[in-house]
This record gives sequence, structure tokens and C-alpha cells, in this order.
Amino acid sequence: MQHTTGRPSPHLWRKVYPHLIAIVIFIILGFAYCSPVLQGEVLQQSDMVQVEGMSKEAKDYYAQTGQHPLWTNSMFCGMPSYLIFTGPTANLLQYGNRVFTLNLPSPVNMLFLAMLGMYVLLSVLGFDYIICLIGAVAFGFSSYNVIIIGAGHITKMMSMAYMPLVLAGMWLLYRGKWIIGGVVTALMAAMMVYNNHLQIMYYAAILGACMVVGFLIIRLRQHQFKQFLIATLILILAAILALLPAADNLLITREYAKYSIRDSQSELTLAKKNEEVGKGGLNIDYAFQWSLGKLETFSILIPNVYGGPVTSSQVEDSHVYQTLNQQGIAGQQAGNVATQILQYAYWGPQPFTSPVYFGAIICFLFLLGCFLIKSPHKWWLIAATAIGIILSWGKHLAFINDFLFYHLPLYNKFRSPSMAMVIPQLTFVWMAAWTLQELIHSKWKKADLLRVWKYTAIIMGVLLLIVGSGILVNYTSPNDDQLMQAIGNSQLGQTIVNALRDDRASLLHHDALRSFIWIAIMAVLIWLWIQHKIKPHLFFIIAGLSILIDLWAVDKRYLNDQNFTDELSLQQIFQPSPAIQHIQQDPDPYFRVLNLSVGLNNIFNDALTSYFVKSIGGYSPAKLWRYQDLIDYQLMPAITRLYSILQTAAQSDSTILNAFSQSPVLNMLNTRYFILNPQATPVKNSHALGNAWFISQVQWAANADSEMISLNNFDPASTVIIDKRYRPLLPAVQFVTDSSAHIQLTQYGLNELHYKAQNNHNGFAVFSDIYYPAGWKAYVDGQEMPIVRVNYLLRGLYIPAGTHEIVFRFHPNTYFLGQRISFWASLFLILIVVAAVAWEWKKSSRSAQQS
Repeated sequence: MQHTTGRPSPHLWRKVYPHLIAIVIFIILGFAYCSPVLQGEVLQQSDMVQVEGMSKEAKDYYAQTGQHPLWTNSMFCGMPSYLIFTGPTANLLQYGNRVFTLNLPSPVNMLFLAMLGMYVLLSVLGFDYIICLIGAVAFGFSSYNVIIIGAGHITKMMSMAYMPLVLAGMWLLYRGKWIIGGVVTALMAAMMVYNNHLQIMYYAAILGACMVVGFLIIRLRQHQFKQFLIATLILILAAILALLPAADNLLITREYAKYSIRDSQSELTLAKKNEEVGKGGLNIDYAFQWSLGKLETFSILIPNVYGGPVTSSQVEDSHVYQTLNQQGIAGQQAGNVATQILQYAYWGPQPFTSPVYFGAIICFLFLLGCFLIKSPHKWWLIAATAIGIILSWGKHLAFINDFLFYHLPLYNKFRSPSMAMVIPQLTFVWMAAWTLQELIHSKWKKADLLRVWKYTAIIMGVLLLIVGSGILVNYTSPNDDQLMQAIGNSQLGQTIVNALRDDRASLLHHDALRSFIWIAIMAVLIWLWIQHKIKPHLFFIIAGLSILIDLWAVDKRYLNDQNFTDELSLQQIFQPSPAIQHIQQDPDPYFRVLNLSVGLNNIFNDALTSYFVKSIGGYSPAKLWRYQDLIDYQLMPAITRLYSILQTAAQSDSTILNAFSQSPVLNMLNTRYFILNPQATPVKNSHALGNAWFISQVQWAANADSEMISLNNFDPASTVIIDKRYRPLLPAVQFVTDSSAHIQLTQYGLNELHYKAQNNHNGFAVFSDIYYPAGWKAYVDGQEMPIVRVNYLLRGLYIPAGTHEIVFRFHPNTYFLGQRISFWASLFLILIVVAAVAWEWKKSSRSAQQS
């Protein structure tokens, strides 16, 4: 039967409309889970608050000037804004997230994309429609997804959501569909790279490598190496096409990494700082801090295997609450105290975390699939699963992971090994869906199926009994002593800690029982199927609903309606305190603030202060390593001493100013205001040295250690400390200054700073700005002058006698090169995608006309 050219045939429509129904189902589920969005509420995400604080100055600069902000002074005394905000990207794929999520509101869009991605992968694998739906829901509602959405790890979640789509393209490619497979792989990988979570990309690459090795072995056995080679060459081309559009971000990030703690090259040997640092990477103790405990791995099966968040409805039923009642504390007070104590309900080896729950039924189906699936592809899936779990153990499997940390390329740039569980999160769902496919279409004999079913049920039952009984644990935590000290009464403290341990046991036993019930339901359901006592549609309805209800109930522990709020309430977070309001009245556009009111341990993990003022502190997992050195060896010791002084009864301005006068590093960083109480007037530091000043003496340092030690006791107003390696950059003249010499900031900007200098003699000036050689240049009356690194991390400049205009300009060539590459590469990729889609459409139309 012939059809009008250009119109989809009924045959094509029959192929498309089930997928449209699936999309509608995913949208409905997303809105149902995030129902407050329908009332206009938004999600409160702690990390997004940090992001807003980090990026506020850069965003305001772009809005006011239209220029891309490449530098920010809002935190850590200045740093590149590449990882924060630089304005619109040249990458044309920037609109891809909106397209693939149908521009749905956050966080519905992320759940939708995760479900859609897994649905596409399972469809490409050829699984039945209903199985694709079940697998999509299982992957989308895995607890780790909602946990990171709630925390505000947006780039991580979006990158994870694209992982199945990348694998779908690779599967098509290695199954011989070279054009569509290559294009899908390139486009989806490009979207993952665009979302810029390098650690998730790294794990996706590991999973993809497992697939490639699996196909290599299979094709060698089938004597089809040529097909494998062609697919691999196309995959390499697809990878290049995926990376090039993100050149604007990748090139500049790679350049910045050399100066950040992610690729640390600190020259300090003080306290043997670098003994545990890989070749240009993180400190291994820092990197492995969030390592998943071996027994904690079973949180994929039993959510609270090591405890976890306690919901408000559970507080009054807790042992802690009952114990407080017995001690005479009742009502709302008991509830508040119990809620605080139950924050210690997690007692695993990580500082804090939430369980990574895949679903009891998914775990059961995965194990059953290990026996049931005959395809050789299951072996690389199992291998990838094992690799992900081993990597997640981090320091708890040191003899493997320490070696990988120091020798696996790029691996020492990442932290939080527990994140590697994103690999088994995907493979478990893949195998579980495959198991359902095998059950429905299996050619196994009934007796053999029953035997495999029995073995799986027995293994899962034994695991639940051993782990869920608690015989392997003692419910103690390293934080228990801290809790007892906080209570202040050893006898009462021990009583409450004992009650808390009882609550931990209850959490484990409760979740072990619920997992047993869900597995029992699925086991019975499969038995009924094997015995031909249940219809297919009923089997899938019960199985799908069971998986959804199981995951939904656990997910709601971590992300529920209480996590949403209206826009007005959210904006209250960004209302300045009276102390900040006082500082904002200062007309000077450029000085810094030390905010101790956030707590001594939070100064360098707080970006909210940076939302309002330029902060000594801030928050960044990739701050400049020179600034981290200054924090470790100068700022924290000085601030700790200062904090100790201010905790005494005598908190007069003179006491505070005297403390500042003894803190040369704080003064050279132009720390003008100090906040102890956000509701009180901040103290103004008259010892702050301003934006720039002339010095009269140079103190040469032999090396980095000498330079850092010299900062302990020097007068930054008159003396500058310079590493002797910079001596060739300075003329052989004597630097002289007199009372009339001065430097004044005349124009403040993020990419440019303008000064006017006056000195009757040849002089040397210190600028209270962070030294960063990859882009900053200095010009005196239009003539470029070399910037000298001084006082370990500030900028210094030789200035001839007379009156001069000085300009510091930030123009990193790498950034602008990346912008050009990104634009043309993304345009080229889009054209390839359009051409491939048009070719496939034409081919499908021709096939339909011939049918």
C-alpha cells in the first residue's frame, strides 16, 4: 500500500505511539513524586545555595556589562570562575538538556530523563515494552538519584541520566548499526560531557570499556574481528565528536587543574605534606574519605544496613525519645532533642551519607539473572558491577584502590569512591530487566527454572538473615563519644547512646524485614509464572507496581514534600544579615570580609557569605592549591588564634584590632571587616592594607618552604617576600618609597582592574590579588610588565618613578580558543545528527512504501 510522501505511515505510527505513551507515563510519575511543583513550589537544595553564593558576583557582572566573567573575587580572595559561571557557552548543545527533558521543571526533568534514558537502552536491547517500562522506573527511582537531586548535585544527576543513552548508542554501534549507533553515541556522550561531571564521565568510560572488551571477546570467538574494528574506530570518532563541543570547558578546566587542588603541584614539603599525594592529584586520605564500607554495600538490598535518616513520624516511636521521657524530658522538647540525637542514626564508616538502595526486587532479579541469562554479555555486565563495587570501597580495600589511585590515569583527581556505585546501579537494573525478558521468553525446562529459582531464593534468604540479624555489627559509631561529650553527663550520655544503638538495630531489622517481604512477593510471583498459574499482564502489573512502591517508599525518606518550599521562603536564605547590610554600605567596591559567625570549621566551606560580599573563605572542591596551602599553614592558625581571643569575655574593638595587627596574612589580604555575630555591627580592621601598596624592602626566599615560613612574622606594609626564582624579572635597581607614594584603584572589574600609581622613585608594589599566571597580564601605561608572585600567592609589579596608569587584564587564550572550537564542533555535530535522522527517516519511509 502506497502512502503520501513526507507523511508518517500507519505502520510507523504504530511503532511510535507506544513510546509516546511511555513518555507520558514518565512525566506523570515525575510530577506525582514531585507534586509540590504543581503548586509552584521549588526544591530546597543545599548545594544549590552554595552555587548561588559562588556565582552571584559573576552573574551580576555579566548582567551589568554583558561581558563573560572569567574571574571572581567573591571567595578565596579571587579565583577563575570557569567552574562556577562564565555566562552563555559557545556550545550549541546547551539547549540539549531542555530538548531531552521536554523543558520540564526541576526536579521532574531529572527523574524524567533518567527513566527515559534507561527506557531507550532497554528498547535498543530488544526487550518487551512492559519490561522496558519497569526497568526505566527502577533506574529512575533508585535512591541515589533522589538523594543527589535533594542535595542539589544537578550536573552529577544529569550526567548519570545520559549514561544509559550513551550505552544504547554503543550497543547499536557494535551490533552493526554503524551510522545510527555512532551518531547516538556521539550526541549522548556530548550531552554527558556538556553537563560536566568529570567523575561520572570517568565511571561511564569504565562501564563503556567493559562493554567494548565484552564485544571484543565475543567477536573474536565469532571470527568477526573486522566488524569489531570498524565499530571501535567509529566509537573513537564519536568520542572525539563528543569532546570537541565541550572544548570551551574542557581546555580551560585542564589548564586550571594544574593550579588547583585537583591536580596539586604544591612545592611545600612542610610536615611532609606531599608524601600521600599522587602525581598531580588529591591527597589520598582526602580523596578516600567517603569510601563505602564493605558491609555497607548491602544498602543496595537493605537501605538502613548502617542506619540513616529518621523521618519525623518515627521520632516519637524511637528508643531515644522514650529514654528522654524517662529522664523527665517530654513533649516538644523531647522531640527536638531526639531529632538532633537521631541525626547520629547513621553509624557507618563514612563521615555521613545516605544509603544507595537499588531495590530488594531488583537485587533478587539481578542474582537470578546471573544463573538464568545465557548470553555471554552477562559476564562483562557482572565484571563492570564488580569493578564499581571494588572502586566504591576505596580505603577499605587499600591494596587494590591505593594502587589504582597512584597509577590509574586521572583517577587521583577524584574523591568520594562511594560514587562508583553508579556503575552497579545501572548494571543491576539492566540485568534485572534482562532476567524478566529471559523468564518470559526462556527455553529453559520447567524443572531447571525451578532449580535456579530455588537457589536464588535460598541465597537471598541467607543473605538477609545474616546481614539483617545484625550478628556482623555492634551498632557503634566513631561519633558516639562526641555525642556523649555534647550531652555533658557521662551516665545520661551513655544511657542515650545505648538507646540510639537500639534505634540503629531497629532500623536495620525493620528494613531487613521489608526487603524480605518484597523478595518473597517477587519469588512467589515468579514461581506462579513458572507453574503457568498467572497471566503475563497480571505478572507484569504486580512486578512493576511492587518495584515502584518499594523504591518510592524508600525514596520519600530522602526527598519528600517537606524538601519543597515556595519561592519567597527560598529567597529568605539570601537576605543579608544586619552585619552584612552594614558592610554593604561601604562605598569601596573592593575589600574582603572574614565571617567567623558561620563557625570556625565552616569558613572555608561557606559560599553564602560570598553571595553578599567578597569573602576570605568560600566553598569549592577545586580551589587554587596555593590558597589551600595558605589556609593550612597561615589562615587557619591565625583565624583559630583570633577566634580564641574573641571567645574571651573582653571582646572590645581594641582587643580585636590588636589581634588583627598580629595577623600579617589577614592584613595583606585586605580583610577590612570581621563578623562574629551576624546580628551585630562588624568590626572594621584599620590594619587592612588596601588593594595595593608600595614596599621598601625585599626579602628573598630560597624556596617555597622558606617563603611560607617567612609569612609567620613579617610586616607586609613595608616588606615583600619573593622567591629567588623571580629575581631575573626585576631590574637591578633599588626600590624606594616615600610618604607621598600611593596606588589607588580607579576601576574595579572581574576581567580588568585599573590603578593610578604615584611614586617619586623606582618602586615595587604589592597588589592584594591572587597570582594566576594562566591569563593575567599587567600593563603600565599600555606597556606590558611581568607580574611577580610575592608573599606566596599575591601579585607584585615593578613600577618606574612617576605617575602611571596600571591595568591588570585577564585574557586566558585557552578560554577563547575553546570557545571557537566549541561553536564549530557543536554545529558540525548537530549537522551530522540532522543528516543521520533524515537518512533514517527516508530509509524508513522507503521501507514502509515497499511493504
